[in-house]
Amino acid sequence: MNNLILVNKNNRLEKNYIPSGLIEISDFVEGDIVDYKLKINYNAYEHFLEMQKDALKFGHQIFINSAYRSYEEQCNTLCHFIKKIGYEEAMKRVAEPLTSEHQTGLAIDFAILESVEESQKHYVKGEDMWDHEASIWVYENCHKYGFILRYPKGKVGYTGQIPEPWHIRYVGVIDATVMKEKNITLEEYYNIKNIKHNKIKSEIPVIGIVGRVVKTSDNYDVISTGEYYRKCVVRNNASVVTIQPPQDLIYNSYTPKEVPRLKNSEKAILDAQLSRLDGIILPGGSKWYEFDEYVCSYALEHNIPLLGICLGMQTISYVDNLKNGHPKYKTYHNEESDIDHYQIGPEYVHQVKLKNSPLRDLLKQDIIMVNSRHSYNIGEITHEFKTYGYSTDGIPEYIYNGKNAFGVQWHPELMAEYDLNNKKLIEDFVNKCRG
Repeated sequence: MNNLILVNKNNRLEKNYIPSGLIEISDFVEGDIVDYKLKINYNAYEHFLEMQKDALKFGHQIFINSAYRSYEEQCNTLCHFIKKIGYEEAMKRVAEPLTSEHQTGLAIDFAILESVEESQKHYVKGEDMWDHEASIWVYENCHKYGFILRYPKGKVGYTGQIPEPWHIRYVGVIDATVMKEKNITLEEYYNIKNIKHNKIKSEIPVIGIVGRVVKTSDNYDVISTGEYYRKCVVRNNASVVTIQPPQDLIYNSYTPKEVPRLKNSEKAILDAQLSRLDGIILPGGSKWYEFDEYVCSYALEHNIPLLGICLGMQTISYVDNLKNGHPKYKTYHNEESDIDHYQIGPEYVHQVKLKNSPLRDLLKQDIIMVNSRHSYNIGEITHEFKTYGYSTDGIPEYIYNGKNAFGVQWHPELMAEYDLNNKKLIEDFVNKCRG
C-alpha cells in the first residue's frame, strides 16, 4: 500500500475503496460515535504500539480512539455529529465521506488516559489535547515511528482542514522525519517531491490568472482578467480562475508601496486559492503589488507551472533577484534604444534572438518576431532564472528557470490569435499544467 496516499477535499477516494492490510484490533478507547469493529492498517498499528510503549516510559498513556472507517462508517460519523453539534459546525469538524483519511486505514485519532477512579477511566480528548504533556510528547516524537500530526495549527491553507490535536497519520519513518524537520504538511511534501497525486489527473487543468487592479469607464474599482488571457487558455481546453488579492482594501486607493504588508492570515487566503491550481499566469499590466510577488514565490516554491507575461516577467525577475539579495531595483526604463518597445497597434515590432532553450526547441527557430507593449525591462537577473532570448537592442525578452517557470516580455496571448509560434507557446504551457 502507498503510505503517502493523499486524501483531502481535492483528492477523493472511491466509495468502494478498501485499503489492503487491514487488521481488526480490540485494544482501543470505546467511543459513542458509531458501533463498528475497529480496524487499522497492520503496519501503522505495529508502529503505533512501539510509540505507545515508549510513551509509557515517560508516564504518558496513549490509546487509539478511532482508525479505519469505510465510506458508510464515515457517513454515519458525519450524521452523528450533525445531530450532536449542528450541520454547519459538523461540516467544519468532520471530513465529508470520500475525503477522509480514515478510509485509508493509515489515520489514527488518539486519546490520553489521564486517570482511573473506581474502575472508571478518564480520557483527555478534543481541543484539551493541544497543551497536554502527553500530546506534546507525541508531536515531538511521532516521526520516529512514522507518524505526522496531520492537521497542525497554522496550516489550514495547505490542508483545508481545521487543526486537530488528536489526528496522526502514518506515512513511514523516512518521510515523516523529513516533514518534521521541514515543518511541512503532507500537501506541502507532495509539492516539494513533485509527487503525482493519487487522484486521476484531470484532462482539464485549472489555471489561475492573477487579477489586475483597474478602474472601469464609469469609475468602478474592479479586479479583472483580460479577455485575451482567458481566450488563449480555454482555447486549449483548460479552465480559468482569477486569483484575487486577499486584503480588505481598495487597491486603487493606494500605490503599491503604500499597501500594508500581507498578514499571515492573508497569506493563508492566497494559499487556499493557489494550492488548488495546476498552473499560474502573471499577466501584463501597469503595476504589481506584494500579493503578485507572493503568488510568484508560491508557484516557484511548489513547482507549479508559471508563465509571466510582460509585467509578469518583470515580477518574476524581481522575486528572483530578491532571493539572491538584490532588492535594489525592480525594472529599468527603456532608454537609448533604436526600438520603440511600446507600440499598441502593430502585430510585429521587433526580433527576438533565442538561445539554446526549451522555447527554441519548441519553435525550432533561432529568431522570432514579436509584438511589444512595454516601457520597462528587467535589466538583469541574478539567481535561478537565466535569459535565453534578447531583442536586437539587448533587452531581455525570454527567461527560464530550467524547471516549470518562464517569462516573456511580449504578449503571446494577443499573438496567439494570428501567429503560429505564440499559439504553440500557449499550447505548450497549458500541456505542462495538464501534467
